[in-house]
Amino acid sequence: MNAGTGESEVFDDAGAPLSSVVAASTAFPGIYPSITINNRPYMDGGLRSGTSADLAVGARVVVVIEPMAHLLPREPLTQELAQAGSDAVVTISPDEETTQVFARDLHDRAAWQPAYRAGGGQAAETAERIRATWHNPRQSPR
Repeated sequence: MNAGTGESEVFDDAGAPLSSVVAASTAFPGIYPSITINNRPYMDGGLRSGTSADLAVGARVVVVIEPMAHLLPREPLTQELAQAGSDAVVTISPDEETTQVFARDLHDRAAWQPAYRAGGGQAAETAERIRATWHNPRQSPR
């Protein structure tokens, strides 16, 4: 996100060095400073949108990975998906077990390993939902 304008910008391999783009994606007000790319300040796009699903305009199938879904309201994602206008959407978010492990403190490093294991338990079911959606997008299991 351009920290000067608040607008989303998508970088491709010609737009900026990968290391700068990754560094900007971790910049957060009051914690990590913005990163200058092409003489403009950039910060984590999560400040603009928790999912950036609106960037998927024109995609037939959209897979939304939302690791903090339990902390965010659903309306912004609903609006972004409406903008994208895709045939099908699969959302991947923490299940109840993972949410309970993380609770509200995502910086509690003691919870990271148990949350990772709990999230890994979702892998098979998630892979099947993606596979089914890819082959039958009009019957999308959100």
